[in-house]
Amino acid sequence: MSQSIEVVIPVHDLERPFVRAVRSVLDQAPGLAELGVALGTTVVLHNIGGAGAPDLTQEGIASDGVTWLRCDDGIPSPAGPRNLALDESTATYLCFLDSDDYLEPGSLAAWWKAAQAAGASAVIAPLRTPEGTILPSPRIRPSKPAVLDPLKDGLAYRSVPYGLLRRSALSAVGFRYAEGLRTGEDIEATLKLWFRSGAVCYPYGAAAYHQTDDSGAGRVTSSISPLADEFRWLERLLTSGWLRAATVSERRAVALKILRVHGIGALVRRGSAAADAQGRALWDDAERSYWADVSDRLLAFAGGSLPALSRRDADLARAAAKAADVPALRAAVEHHRNAGRSGDFVTAKPLAVLSRDSVLRHYLAERLRAKAGVFRVS
Repeated sequence: MSQSIEVVIPVHDLERPFVRAVRSVLDQAPGLAELGVALGTTVVLHNIGGAGAPDLTQEGIASDGVTWLRCDDGIPSPAGPRNLALDESTATYLCFLDSDDYLEPGSLAAWWKAAQAAGASAVIAPLRTPEGTILPSPRIRPSKPAVLDPLKDGLAYRSVPYGLLRRSALSAVGFRYAEGLRTGEDIEATLKLWFRSGAVCYPYGAAAYHQTDDSGAGRVTSSISPLADEFRWLERLLTSGWLRAATVSERRAVALKILRVHGIGALVRRGSAAADAQGRALWDDAERSYWADVSDRLLAFAGGSLPALSRRDADLARAAAKAADVPALRAAVEHHRNAGRSGDFVTAKPLAVLSRDSVLRHYLAERLRAKAGVFRVS
């Protein structure tokens, strides 16, 4: 077969339901074979210790088509095993699958067809949440374009590379997961893929990548770390050569998404919980100082302003830079929570209220997207 797909499943804990993930891939081999596409599954055992490759036959799964790799780097980061599989792969397309998630039946064939039709470097997968709904992201135009535009279709709002990725395109842009990071290792690499790899498409109506809540209590992203630790990926991103050379519009779009989603989210979490699991305060003058510095640098990265930022988000960002303790931050978060629709719709700079990236425009586009069925799965 002239084309092939390799699905990479890193496994950090053998207690996770990775066998379900493997089965969800292998079950799609016959359908892909009819299209002339070979399918392989690579399971990377990451820091598992002396445990060998599990016997899949005990789970009623034939191991044909499954490759086992070991990554014993001793680093608690998802980047190492993914980069190892990327280095070892010879497939036409790659798909990264978390061990606690799975692929819905027919998804790979549908994504492959979309890639062929658009000549795509990457296919952004429909993403089904644990609640069963399709995530309305990225912010695709209601017209359902065949090829997505990084700015017009808000590709910065999809920060994980779930989907089908052409390996030659990954190589061309130097796609690598940032090693040594416990979280956010994929954000900068994914942005580079969406913005610089070539044609990117979305398989309207296709079966989805299905996320679950089956990762267990030890998942890193469930804990709250100091801001400097949580934003280590952002420190790298702000000095990334290709992004610093990007247009102001591109940097502004990236910065706006980071502040809205990651920045405001981090502040709200800290203002809603007084202490971490060890009883330490989640906000103090050191955290305030770091936030003031990193938010200023993010603004400079965006060219000095974020006109489309909502008034309530702008108010919280400024208030946090002055909040020296938990009560002060909690008051700022409460004010943010009670800002209402006007605080959300009105932009930091009033003339930007109708700009493409404003909350008002996004709200109106969401209604049109729903009517057009952009995120409807058939």
